[in-house]
Amino acid sequence: MVTGFTHYTSVKFALETISRLTESKLSVERVKTKNSYGRIVSKNILSPINVPDKQRSHMDGYAVAASSLTGASSRFPIDLPLMGGLGIAHHRRRRLSRGQTMGIVTGGELPVGADAVVPVEDAKRAGTKVRFLKKVRKGEFCFSIGVDVKKGAIVVRAGASVRVQDIGMLALLGIRELRVFAKPRVAIIATGNELVDSFDITHPQKVRESHSPIFENLIREIGGVTSSREIVRDDLDLMSDAVERALGSSDIVLTLGGTSLGEADLVEQTLRRISKKSRIVHGIKMDRGRVAGVAAVRGKPVVMLPGPVQGAMNAFLLLALPLILRIASGADSSAFVRARLSTGWKARKKFQGFTKVLYVRLERKGEGLLARPIVGDTESISVLTDSNGFVVVPEGIRELGPGEEVSVRLLPGFSYVGGQFLAS
Repeated sequence: MVTGFTHYTSVKFALETISRLTESKLSVERVKTKNSYGRIVSKNILSPINVPDKQRSHMDGYAVAASSLTGASSRFPIDLPLMGGLGIAHHRRRRLSRGQTMGIVTGGELPVGADAVVPVEDAKRAGTKVRFLKKVRKGEFCFSIGVDVKKGAIVVRAGASVRVQDIGMLALLGIRELRVFAKPRVAIIATGNELVDSFDITHPQKVRESHSPIFENLIREIGGVTSSREIVRDDLDLMSDAVERALGSSDIVLTLGGTSLGEADLVEQTLRRISKKSRIVHGIKMDRGRVAGVAAVRGKPVVMLPGPVQGAMNAFLLLALPLILRIASGADSSAFVRARLSTGWKARKKFQGFTKVLYVRLERKGEGLLARPIVGDTESISVLTDSNGFVVVPEGIRELGPGEEVSVRLLPGFSYVGGQFLAS
């Protein structure tokens, strides 16, 4: 079987090609509101009620009809009979006539006939009467019906991730469950005769498989779930069985290793054996990681990550991440900041026309950010551990000058943990 590739394809064309041939939507499921944090809403959520649903006070004080205090001032105070004490929080079915007042607490429902509230500090109580020293406008110190949220208003839009404040809103509205997209299921298959999933290595030719945990945790950070994770020997039958299992249990498959320039390319051989209709884009104009590839197999995307850690990470960032987010129907969970390069940077001479990933260390410099380029061999994991952001350098750009402003991308789990931005 002839495999391998003779030319390189741009990142953009590779993604567009596979996106056209693969499914883009997940199933929808119901989750309880209290468990919905971070989930992506499948349809607009509308408020079933007005908030507030009744006219309510936002001060401790006295409910009145504003017309009862027309002309009131410190020179000409108006005394009104008190029909109920300040401790009465709700006045359902109680009626207040013009020329009367009633005590009310913050959040209390205004009695029928009242249309304003006078704060307790702006009035003086004397026995069964309250003296008012100034007039009040209709609606003053009141929350009118629906002023916060109107019935039928969109409170969470389709495609948005549920935030902590959204959960509070939904709980207030009495919405117990909501419809969200299922989390994208991602299978990871690492291949290599030398790989073991153990910390106890006694054989000199064995290597601990250390790359998969990186992607497993990134997948969780962007809202996905790892459906399976396997290590497979460099055997076509074993690899075919593993990919078959992964296709059956996931929405997207990541292979790690087993992709190369020549004909001895295990992953491509496997995908072609599984389905002759597989559309494979192999060889990406990406540095590092040019031996990466993407494929559409039975309507599902397969991303072929190179074995070296930098190439694997680059392929994940530029190929796998957009496909996972597309499946999840969610917005990109990464963020961007502007920073100035501390030193200049040049693309590798052979790959100047490729899309490049420049890893940087963001450091605070006065009120701004400085980005220090981090470079090293493709197998060097310290390039990643020393970084907390990355710059995607387009094909046409060969170098960046010192002090040049760049857009640095931040990714949860890579750039920050638990919302804490890792900038020194």
